[in-house]
Amino acid sequence: MKKRVRNGITTIAACCFLMPFVAHTQERVLTLPPKQENKREEQIIVTQPKPGEEIDQAKARAALNTMYTALGGQKWLNRGDYILRGRTSSFYKNEPTGVGEYIQFHHALPNNQWEDRIELTKKRDIVQIWTTTEGVEVTYRGRKPLPKEDQQAYFRRIHYSIDSIANTWLTDPKTLLIYGGHKVVARREVEEVTLIDKDNDSVTVDIELSNHYPLRRVFQFRNEKYQDFDEDVEEYSDWHDVDGIPTPYVTTRYFNGDMVAQRFVEEIHYKPVDPALFAPNAPIGKHKD
Repeated sequence: MKKRVRNGITTIAACCFLMPFVAHTQERVLTLPPKQENKREEQIIVTQPKPGEEIDQAKARAALNTMYTALGGQKWLNRGDYILRGRTSSFYKNEPTGVGEYIQFHHALPNNQWEDRIELTKKRDIVQIWTTTEGVEVTYRGRKPLPKEDQQAYFRRIHYSIDSIANTWLTDPKTLLIYGGHKVVARREVEEVTLIDKDNDSVTVDIELSNHYPLRRVFQFRNEKYQDFDEDVEEYSDWHDVDGIPTPYVTTRYFNGDMVAQRFVEEIHYKPVDPALFAPNAPIGKHKD
């Protein structure tokens, strides 16, 4: 395994299981039309194996069904907006390089999309705003796009998120499921399931047998510079019941085998977020949550 490591992480929202994690990725604060809600209700993850489906795929589908049921099924899938206070740590060669506080406003949108507002520093005067198409940084000096590499990483992790697996990968009949059987990950016994989509992208989920929650998500992607593959791993731990929704309070991210970031939740509430926070002229600095 190569040890090419990127320094820390500047996009906190991208290191999240809380998608609606990054992210999560959903629905607006405003009540959706009944037709839209009904359409989403039809996307129930707990499905029966199709006739003629291979035993291997049936086992993989059953493991994923059990995982999403343990997370709360439709309640988890439709959990919507939240406000999160936490800390994030960055690492280089597995050694900590910095710790910061942040507040995340996560706003769910129709069609399983979302936007995030990340407020940094105690004065909350450095803000990252992530829409469905771009990431920008806003300070008192103005507004500028976040680095291209950070934007690519953020949207890439959305594509491979636990939410996207439920709402996109599993709803596509062309997705191939592979059951990897029982393994040991981080000293815990898991069931391994790999999904391969129509574009030949793949993602692996390790599901902890003791509670059926996702323990780890793994994917690889081609490095444009070196023309080989990099590996992105997220591990989820310290689960809490928040408003009836299982929520991991610790998310650890690894890049090519090295720890690069950890996110710690100090407080989280699933409740509506003001859409005005994401407007181009939205104010920065301390404000009422």
